[in-house]
Amino acid sequence: MIRQYLQLLRILLDRRVTTVPRRVLAQLSRQGKQRLPEEIGKSLNSRLPGFKGLAFMHRWLKGEQLTIHNGQWVINSFLPPFPGAAFDRMFENLLSGRRLSPVSAFLAVTGECQYRCWHCSYRNRPGGDLETGQWLKIIGALHRLGASIIGFTGGEPCSRGDLPQLISAASAGGAASIVFSSGGGLNPALLKELKKAGLWSVCISLDHPSPEEHDRLRGMQGAHATACQALRLARESGFYTMVGTVATKALVEDGLLPAMHGLAGECGAHELRIVEPMPCGLLAKGGENSLLEPGHIAAIRRFHVETNRKRLRPKVCAFNQIESPEVFGCGAGTQHLFIDATGEVCPCDFTAMSFGNAAREPLDVIWSRMSGAMGNPRRHCFIQAHYRLLLKHGGFPLPPDKSSLVCAEAGREALPDYFQLVAGGKE
Repeated sequence: MIRQYLQLLRILLDRRVTTVPRRVLAQLSRQGKQRLPEEIGKSLNSRLPGFKGLAFMHRWLKGEQLTIHNGQWVINSFLPPFPGAAFDRMFENLLSGRRLSPVSAFLAVTGECQYRCWHCSYRNRPGGDLETGQWLKIIGALHRLGASIIGFTGGEPCSRGDLPQLISAASAGGAASIVFSSGGGLNPALLKELKKAGLWSVCISLDHPSPEEHDRLRGMQGAHATACQALRLARESGFYTMVGTVATKALVEDGLLPAMHGLAGECGAHELRIVEPMPCGLLAKGGENSLLEPGHIAAIRRFHVETNRKRLRPKVCAFNQIESPEVFGCGAGTQHLFIDATGEVCPCDFTAMSFGNAAREPLDVIWSRMSGAMGNPRRHCFIQAHYRLLLKHGGFPLPPDKSSLVCAEAGREALPDYFQLVAGGKE
């Protein structure tokens, strides 16, 4: 506990971290607007943060590990590293005049992949990839919209020869960039190019500590060895490295989360990023039995908090902890967006509802339409709560008119706890 208080004090006294937030918060204050919980705002604005502000931030960050990578602080991969342009942009966004702005955007730059993963969230979407110039225009639009994190996914993004060019555009524009890969194609030559392009982080998929079981789940012999080798190479190349795990019921019930954590550490990961199976893609129809139950979710959340409190490395970042009602909730379409390989803009990777095509329509117009329809950040994962509505309207992704209809039928939710602190009872 004392260690984290000292870390927070060190951060709050670092002008490289606080200069932009202070300027932005002062301007918002003059406008009578509050965009952060009051005690966090006071701590950022104070020349010498008081114990009350430090205690508030400690409670807010309990269960997380603050670490340093390449001279920047990292809480987890949901937020950009700081100090840095991507972190500053997150605050500058508060002055945009928009009701909501995206913190992150993930781009499926291709639907092609050599693996046949049992849980693939992208399958059953129409084929076809946008050209380099189209993606560069979209990335430019994301910069204007204010995205702090731009992730490249697929399919397998490393199969695109222009990936370094796309990452260079994302990084040069001020965003922290991430590549999500199965590990295939991530050789030393490509990693060197990605490093030169300004890539911040590499996330490699690993779903089981057993090589045989991982290979079975991924539908490719040798997938486990390929992933472990890619992780080690990425760590040696200086990237912030992550293991991305889709946690099955068996992984939790068999007590294999510690083994998964140990493997991630052995392979050089800075973070173990845990996602649960989602009712989309291959699991959209008839996949209910694969979805986690409340007991599994509670076990993963405990693992997240307890591992981080013990300061065991790598740190753990479980979606169902970060996106829980007690923290940030679900930000699909309000804090995050996803663009598929054909340009369709959706609330997140798992929610196959299009609100327009970014190759044919201005992205800011689509974002306004989508964030307005989705409403506020929600206490519960949108796709898990409402996937039956998507099935009722058929086709993936749903067209904009049906996507808006699903949102209307789903209705609004109370704000997650963090945003309740920000809003003070207001929307």
